Amino acid sequence: MREELPQILTVSELNSYIKVLIEENFKFVHLIGEISNFKIHTQSGHYYFTIKDESSQINAVMWKTRNQQLLFTPEDGMQVVVKGRVTVYPARGNYQVEVWEIKPQGAGELQFRFEQLKQKLFDEGLFDEEHKKPMPKYPENVVMITSKTGAVLQDFINITKRRYPLLNIYLYPVSVQGVNAASSIIDAVCDTVSLVKSKKLPEIDIIVIARGGGSIEDLWPFNDERLARCIFECKIPIVSAVGHEIDFTICDFVADLRAPTPSAAAEIITPDIRELIENLDKFSYFCRSFVQTKLEGYKNSVREIQGSYYFNRPKDLINNFYQRLDDFSKGIINITNARLNDYKSRVKYYKKTLHHVSPDNNLKKGYAIIKKKVDIDEMRLQFEFNKIVTRASNLKKDEEVEIKFYDNKKSAKII
Repeated sequence: MREELPQILTVSELNSYIKVLIEENFKFVHLIGEISNFKIHTQSGHYYFTIKDESSQINAVMWKTRNQQLLFTPEDGMQVVVKGRVTVYPARGNYQVEVWEIKPQGAGELQFRFEQLKQKLFDEGLFDEEHKKPMPKYPENVVMITSKTGAVLQDFINITKRRYPLLNIYLYPVSVQGVNAASSIIDAVCDTVSLVKSKKLPEIDIIVIARGGGSIEDLWPFNDERLARCIFECKIPIVSAVGHEIDFTICDFVADLRAPTPSAAAEIITPDIRELIENLDKFSYFCRSFVQTKLEGYKNSVREIQGSYYFNRPKDLINNFYQRLDDFSKGIINITNARLNDYKSRVKYYKKTLHHVSPDNNLKKGYAIIKKKVDIDEMRLQFEFNKIVTRASNLKKDEEVEIKFYDNKKSAKII
């Protein structure tokens, strides 16, 4: 190849020859190293960075069409293995690695696995808000799934006792670190559901999965896919309270509620009893004021109705009827009295008249009444009585008569 080169080359020609030479001899390379000077081009979205080890470094570029397929964003200091082509940029005469793939190493590898699982579960819809179960406003029973040792449990108990002493806390002790931690937590969730169904536990309002902070390796059990699916399938609302505020796990994303810390979980799921009492006092005062206002309004309405013409109209009608009855009663009494007085006057008149024409009155004047005996056969009656003689012709010789005077009676015989 050297024999074919002209004796005098331009810079562009030399760079072009070097480009062909390098790119033909290095199809793909795999490099391990640390990322530094990482930059994202604002306009194009391409990644530009350096891959280095203890004694050397090489520039790298990853085009946007490639980096869009990554499940994470590279950062300075990240240990990675990259696959790419060695290329030459003729304009500057620099050679570089055109990166096709990036795979984290060490802690970076865990992060890579985390991002992969996160994307997988996200695509399946396990993180969707529509699947999140609401937290009860006033929980009664809570199961705490955490280590029985350490400050997490005590902090949780102390905060809930202060805020909401009515809460019942049931501890399900588990291992929160190590290879068996995820299985231990899964068993705890499943056992809690079974115990509730068998009535060995009361109805549980919330399950809290908690542990303190730690490295990504310490928190790795909470990135277990089996645990994520167990949490998603659980019918009881689950709160994830794992690590510190800056720590995120798969458990946080799939749970119904994520709390930044275990202590924050205690604050979030419990109401403040002091606020409740204050609200009850306010509500009580409001109710009393409301009822008093309503009662005063009703009283005023009743007073207005009582004073209205239409309310008093029936009463007035009844009073008018009473008055008319009194008038009728007086009229009846007056008529009755007038009739009685009239009858009394008539009786007096008839009595006086009868007195003037009575036989006794005539006897007083010197008259006498002559009666004669009447035989029974003559009258065809069953008894005997005397007959008053009104004419002299009615008397016969030798008939016995009775002469009644005012003061006495005398018997006589006609001669």
